[in-house]
Amino acid sequence: MGLQWRRFFPFALLAFFIFHGFCYSEKAPYYTFVKEATSAPPISYYDYIIVGGGTAGCPLAATLSEDAVVLVLERGGSPYTNPNDLGNFATTLSDTSPTSPSQQFISEDGVFNARARVLGGGSVLNAGFYTRAGENYTKEACWSEDLVKHSYEWVEKKVAFEPPMLQWQSAVRDGLIEVGVLPYNGFTYDHIYGTKVGGTIFDSDGHRHTAADLLEYADPQKITVYLHATVQKILFTTNERPRPKAHCVIFEDASGGIHRACLIKSSVKSEIILSAGAIGSPQLLMLSGIGPANQLQTHGIDVVVEQPLVGQGMSDNPMNALFIPSPQPVEVSLIQVVGITRFDSYIETASGLSFAYSWAQRLSAFYELFTNQSGRQPSMVTPEAMVSALETVQSYINANGTVRAGVILEKIMGPISAGHLDLLTTNANDNPSVTFNYFQDPQDLKRCVQGMQTIIDVVNSKALSKFRYSDMPVQGLINLMVNVPTNLRPRHVSASVSLEQFCIDTVMTIWHYHGGCQVGRVVDNDYKVVGVDALRVVDGSTFLNSPGTNPQATVMMLGRYRWIAATLSEDAVVLVLERGGSPYTKPNDLGNFATTLSDTSPTSPSQQFISEDGVFNARARVLGGGSVLNAGFYTRAGENYTKEACWSEDLVKHSYEWVEKKVAFEPPMLQWQSAVRDGLIEVGVLPYNGFTYDHIYGTKVGGTIFDSDGHRHTAADLLEYADPQKITVYLHATVQKILFTTNERPRPKAHCVIFEDASGGTHRACLIKSSVKSEIILSAGAIGSPQLLMLSGIGPANQLQTHGIDVVVEQPLVGQGMSDNPMNALFIASPQPVEVSLVQVVGITRFDSYIETASGLSFAYSWAQRLSAFYELFTNQSGRQPSMVTPEAMVSALETVQSYINANGTVRAGVILEKIMGPISAGHLDLLTTNANDNPSVTFNYFQDPQDLKRCVQGMQTIIDVVNSKALSKFRYSDMPVQGLINLMVNVPTNLRPRHVSASVSLEQFCIDTVMTIWHYHGGCQVGRVVDNDYKVVGVDALRVVDGSTFLNSPGTNPQATVMMLGRYVGLRILQERKRLPAGKK
Repeated sequence: MGLQWRRFFPFALLAFFIFHGFCYSEKAPYYTFVKEATSAPPISYYDYIIVGGGTAGCPLAATLSEDAVVLVLERGGSPYTNPNDLGNFATTLSDTSPTSPSQQFISEDGVFNARARVLGGGSVLNAGFYTRAGENYTKEACWSEDLVKHSYEWVEKKVAFEPPMLQWQSAVRDGLIEVGVLPYNGFTYDHIYGTKVGGTIFDSDGHRHTAADLLEYADPQKITVYLHATVQKILFTTNERPRPKAHCVIFEDASGGIHRACLIKSSVKSEIILSAGAIGSPQLLMLSGIGPANQLQTHGIDVVVEQPLVGQGMSDNPMNALFIPSPQPVEVSLIQVVGITRFDSYIETASGLSFAYSWAQRLSAFYELFTNQSGRQPSMVTPEAMVSALETVQSYINANGTVRAGVILEKIMGPISAGHLDLLTTNANDNPSVTFNYFQDPQDLKRCVQGMQTIIDVVNSKALSKFRYSDMPVQGLINLMVNVPTNLRPRHVSASVSLEQFCIDTVMTIWHYHGGCQVGRVVDNDYKVVGVDALRVVDGSTFLNSPGTNPQATVMMLGRYRWIAATLSEDAVVLVLERGGSPYTKPNDLGNFATTLSDTSPTSPSQQFISEDGVFNARARVLGGGSVLNAGFYTRAGENYTKEACWSEDLVKHSYEWVEKKVAFEPPMLQWQSAVRDGLIEVGVLPYNGFTYDHIYGTKVGGTIFDSDGHRHTAADLLEYADPQKITVYLHATVQKILFTTNERPRPKAHCVIFEDASGGTHRACLIKSSVKSEIILSAGAIGSPQLLMLSGIGPANQLQTHGIDVVVEQPLVGQGMSDNPMNALFIASPQPVEVSLVQVVGITRFDSYIETASGLSFAYSWAQRLSAFYELFTNQSGRQPSMVTPEAMVSALETVQSYINANGTVRAGVILEKIMGPISAGHLDLLTTNANDNPSVTFNYFQDPQDLKRCVQGMQTIIDVVNSKALSKFRYSDMPVQGLINLMVNVPTNLRPRHVSASVSLEQFCIDTVMTIWHYHGGCQVGRVVDNDYKVVGVDALRVVDGSTFLNSPGTNPQATVMMLGRYVGLRILQERKRLPAGKK
């Protein structure tokens, strides 16, 4: 066999200790589309080119072939050509031939490892354990919970099974339970704390099923798979493009022939997708010119995009184990039982696997040779001691080749420790250099020690006692492992007595390495490579941590997940129930803004309320919602907001653009707005970003929903996209309650709503019973949606019971997290005429206060008189702290403002306001009555958090600086200093809060006393609390909430664009779910 055979014996040894060999399905699928790369033409064209037919690449290709022409380039061969049973497993793993399915490498840490080189990838080589990622992992990865569930189930239909539980596995399971790894969760694919039996990709006959089997789902007319096709490089074009676009790959066949595969030029959505694994994908990016510039240049590679994070974040979950000889026969078993501890170490086991004694002798000689030549620290364990340890293990081998022993191992979560990958050559066939830095982080080492201690406890448990030799204590098992050459790291004498040193010295791989092209670093949330077009990475190289106890299920799921993909009326029959009227009856154009907002009639589109904080507010009651009432500013959410919300960047972009075609415009920049813009730039709110919908630091001109004639365009205009044959909209239809059914169901399902018309008539609208994906969707706003959930029995039980409402689901977080972005402002009278303008310019500061402005708007003096009288009445009866400002002073202040009104009703003045980001402060919503027409009680707790108040003060100081700027000087009366403007605002009754004398001299008190709303309130049905990432209400079926009540923070400087976008976004996601259903189930 020679040196190469001996070199990887520890790898084979480890496999026999722990992992299963090649067992292939008895009836291997026959794929007409799988061919040798030597048959490929010199150049060919496809919609999608997938580099790597591995654990992710196969399900990805099968999914894409449903609707596109797909090429898969796999550098290895077929998993069905040479079926290998357990007895040949080590031979396969240590095979160093060019066609071996296992390509060995040794990390710079001195740990033996391997990468798959076969169609099906690691699922052809591994131990076959099948388990899903945990719930938190799914959330942190920003994956759709519904789509993840569908994708796992799609995989499981082909490759996942429940394993048989025989003697050894049962004993370890019972031992884990005995030592407190609880609860016992039985058989499950789910990753949950406690002890469980997981899935396996081996069927009841012991035949292995792999990711290659998922190609049975593929459309054979639309897919081609070339084997022994090693991609050497990705080619990019920059012709007339702002950034490089991937368009071809060069690959080599088994005979050395060179071929080119390219994207179809006429297909704008064609892409190249890397699924070459955590070693191959970052390696191929570098070979193609995307990576750390200095490293690429060292190898003579032209830099396409400098990306220093390619190859970084390489992690491998360290594994340590004990070998336990048994006086009783044990079954040949792979990993089936796992103990998922609360300190995040995973305990697993295997049994009955054997190895050859002659290899052990050859290994000890090679180990000595390697350590002498490698420059590593000398080992305290001699080659002779290693051979002796291996002879001890060998003594437990039965006549049939199995071993009377088991292995119990631990693998830690994460890990936190990470290293890097570096090129050694420019040949894609060669292994790069990989460093994992095992146990570099102390937390990883701590978890290993806790895991090993748990293994020791299980070994000493009563449950495992009949599988233990009484004369072999745990210390003997530890000493044995220290002497077995499982890696090429030096061994220390202390490793026998210190679990920390034991972990470090005896560390092995469990082949769960990941990283190198991580999400948020090299690829975005849509797995697109940052800085180039038409290139993605979909495999374990994108992971920040290894999912669950074993990543293979999640890697296969990910391949399906990424490509299941107006709005509901495009494919469904839809009813919209709007409690208000039409926005087109009396259009609220630019000049009518204040009048419409202050209308208190029963049919007004604006329903006023006063929060418990004493701030005037309003909620929309009209088709089109808040977009019919607001100041019309249009701006997208920031990039970080999109990422934190776990939204698909592509789908977000599409949804914004879909909205913008109907309702967004560039505003004219006239005198007042231009002056404030220039003032912001002058005082350092930089850079100036011109006109843009994007939310970016600096000063910008944002969009508006008012067109060039001043006509308002609203969300109601988006109904022009609807299919008129599939949609009905009822106006003045107030939903009073959602009805649920629990018949033969594990949990309640929403199925009808009761609504009332303008005449008091009651109606019922229900979901089609035969449609399993029909849903009720609440889009009633941040006040209406939590209110309606409570009225329907979903909310805090004590509050519902107080109002005589039957509890359907107790959900204490409904109505919680209510926030409103506080606004404070200065009114600046002008000696010059100013245009009538609403918010157009915004200064987005780095301390997260947003400075905006409006000008020329008027209000009625009689309204001011009424407000003054009401204020006096309210403060006398409410029990609030008396104000230091008298009603007379307020009337006087309003008269001062009134004096600047022109004959045409406009005012010679502007307002500069600041709104803070977030906010952090939050309150709650509570029912006052059971009538859906009535306002609930709402508390926002403005400035409860000191950070909010600090941002307000910084924002007000910026406003003062702008007011004092040269740019605004011609719009200022020279005899009215800023202090006078502050005093004026303190006396204007902008709210019902007490005013303090100190508010004129303290910006903190000014913020607290003069706070107003900018109508950006949100919360009450927040994502991750009341609804999941798919906006489904937790605890019930067929019910979602899609509106601002789901927001954790207000997006950007104004939420309206994002709320409209969200309607499109979630609508598309729902349509995607419907399309995944079998015909007749929609």
